[in-house]
Amino acid sequence: MEQHERLLGWPTWIGVVVDDLQAQRTFWGEMLGVPEDHAGAGFAHFILPTGEIFEVIERSETPEYDGRRFQVGFEVADIEVARAELIRRGVTAISEIMEASSPDPWAYFLDPEGNVFEIKQRKPRTD
Repeated sequence: MEQHERLLGWPTWIGVVVDDLQAQRTFWGEMLGVPEDHAGAGFAHFILPTGEIFEVIERSETPEYDGRRFQVGFEVADIEVARAELIRRGVTAISEIMEASSPDPWAYFLDPEGNVFEIKQRKPRTD
């Protein structure tokens, strides 16, 4: 078996794609025991005391949110290098790099059974 360089770090983000965003915001907020950090059209963010992000996302027609499911986001050192390497290894990309100029750009992929996962680069903060 060929040895590969480790591309993915421990998950920094877990998302749940849901049909009823408001009901799920209430449910997960109570279950996690933390207030929402912020929300926008179609999502609500919770940041746990240890820094990990739990997000509730409303189902939509985009490939990364087209069905109810749990999704995991893995940290990578360099999003462009990691995305290119995953594609080289035969992993199916379902998005380009999103928010490439933001502090934390991300991209979505499929595993062999069609499960969606994310890779995310956390860039150093300048503020």
